[in-house]
Amino acid sequence: MKYKILYTLLALVAFAFGCKKNTYDEDSKGEALGTFAATAPANNTMLVLNSATPGKTIEITWTAAKPGVSTAPTYKWVAALKTGSIDQPIIEFPSDNGGKANTLTLTQKQLDDALKAKGIADGAKAELIWRVVADNGTVKVNGDTFNISVTRFGDGVSNFILYGPVSSADVITINPILTEQTLNFKWQKSFAGKAGANTTYKVKFIKPDGTFETPLFELTSNNNGLDSNLNVSYKDFDAALTAAGLADQSAVATLKWSVEATSGTFKKFSDYTNDVSVLRDVSLFMVGSASEFSWDNGNPTYMYRDETNRGNYIYTGYLNAGDFKFITVVGSWETQYGNDGSNGVKLKAKGSDPDPGTYNVATAGYYTVKIDINALTFSISPYDASGATVYNSIGIIGGFNGWGNITAMSKSTFNPHIWTITQTITADTEMKFRIDTGWDVNWGPVEANVNGKYGKAVRDGKNINMKAGTYKIQFNDLTGDYIFYNK
Repeated sequence: MKYKILYTLLALVAFAFGCKKNTYDEDSKGEALGTFAATAPANNTMLVLNSATPGKTIEITWTAAKPGVSTAPTYKWVAALKTGSIDQPIIEFPSDNGGKANTLTLTQKQLDDALKAKGIADGAKAELIWRVVADNGTVKVNGDTFNISVTRFGDGVSNFILYGPVSSADVITINPILTEQTLNFKWQKSFAGKAGANTTYKVKFIKPDGTFETPLFELTSNNNGLDSNLNVSYKDFDAALTAAGLADQSAVATLKWSVEATSGTFKKFSDYTNDVSVLRDVSLFMVGSASEFSWDNGNPTYMYRDETNRGNYIYTGYLNAGDFKFITVVGSWETQYGNDGSNGVKLKAKGSDPDPGTYNVATAGYYTVKIDINALTFSISPYDASGATVYNSIGIIGGFNGWGNITAMSKSTFNPHIWTITQTITADTEMKFRIDTGWDVNWGPVEANVNGKYGKAVRDGKNINMKAGTYKIQFNDLTGDYIFYNK
């Protein structure tokens, strides 16, 4: 009987312990330290310290090491010569925030001073190995070891920015024959890192998807590269574009430009790049006693263009008896086209060249004047305007004014068939020319020239597609010739 009771008691004890919940403390009680990984700089980074920017910072980063129970780790960055041992570093820096951060921020001068103290010569390249060490006082964990080359302060140039031309959607139009008119590029002066050293500059140009390491072309700044600006003649810039493979003068050359500063062996690009778009084109204007404003070169008669031959310029309208020639820049006598002595064409390309002769109108009346500056041909012939309608009002109409009423153009008192307006278009639009009321009389280009800024409009033609901008617009109702001059 007593054995039966004993067995029963043992069974109850076993059941009681079997039903009791066991609990375990899963938190670490020791001062362990987890691993971590460096995130920057990348392995095999090549760092050239710039003596002109000693305060510029270098950042070394890594992931945080998981700490133990109560002690957060501190970090230090260590580096040794590649020929030495990383366990015997020549440089040590605690991380930011007294070693608590998983980032180290050094100025270039701090790193240069540390290398200098270890006997690395000015301008010399030190091949180093480096790693980050985490330490919680009990456990040390080493990060992976990486390579880096650091070139000490020697030559250097300071940071600088570009001034202009600033990036813009506007197209700069240049006359590719002009030698005295220039494109002007300017930037902030950059200073050499070494006392007494010079900084020289090159302006580099690339296509939008290109690289400045292999530019389309480059031009040395003024004063043999010493000045922080470049003035390049229109003719020389056209030659550079042509030599770089952009020979089509009728196409807009869309480029990016930057400046490379050099002092000694150190080279540095400007902090930013700018965009520039250039169209190589020649505008032509008539001046002389035969024209509306006589010899006033600030108020010449604007010529029209042949949409199929961009070197051919046209004027159909009234002329006085008298003489005339052509200029290419309003207000300037520098570049002229005129008579070569036998009613051909002679170019005066720059101010020091002799002036060409004039063409003569013997009898006042209506004429068609044509001059081709590429073929160097000229013609003048009478035009019969006796049956032409003289309109009271003509204007432009389109999306820019809601296709409602025309925006009226001004009629020339000298020639009642020439209409002019200066108009700002705030957004790309379609437009055409129309009389004051109704759509019975309107003009627009043929389908092939809807995007053209000049051409010959026809009655009930298509709409002109015009980009936003400010234009001096001219229309000739005798011939349908029109032209949009950029203002």
